[in-house]
Amino acid sequence: MIRRLSRWSVLPILMCTSCTIPNTIEMLGDQSPPPEFGRPGWVRAFAGVGGWAGGIIGGVASIATLPITYPLSLWADEGLGDHSADELILAPAVSMAAVGHAIIGLPADLLDWTFRRAWVEPIDPVTDFTRTPLDGFVVPKLAPPKTDG
Repeated sequence: MIRRLSRWSVLPILMCTSCTIPNTIEMLGDQSPPPEFGRPGWVRAFAGVGGWAGGIIGGVASIATLPITYPLSLWADEGLGDHSADELILAPAVSMAAVGHAIIGLPADLLDWTFRRAWVEPIDPVTDFTRTPLDGFVVPKLAPPKTDG
């Protein structure tokens, strides 16, 4: 009975990072780099797997470093803004998710670049704007001097 209870008592501790890891992985998938740059789905899938692997390792590291990061987050909370405490506590989870995203996604991206993207016409994600000149700078004129007369 006590063994079962001790297993379930770890669950709330492991849930400390359960919100930040999926949000970080989703942000990495949407913005690092964005899909408009031509990365195919299989490259993005490899990077996502790496993000999850790194995020899980970082989540465990966040919990392990909690005795250090929690007092530091309370101390640094005053001058850094609203989310500074959470960012400091969850820094290992976010950092390791980014590292895993890069380490596992980079080889797949290099393969795709070498054998496909380097040989096809690039997709330009920037909208084609026509040049619209701005109005010229107008210098205000001085009023003519008043003359008595």
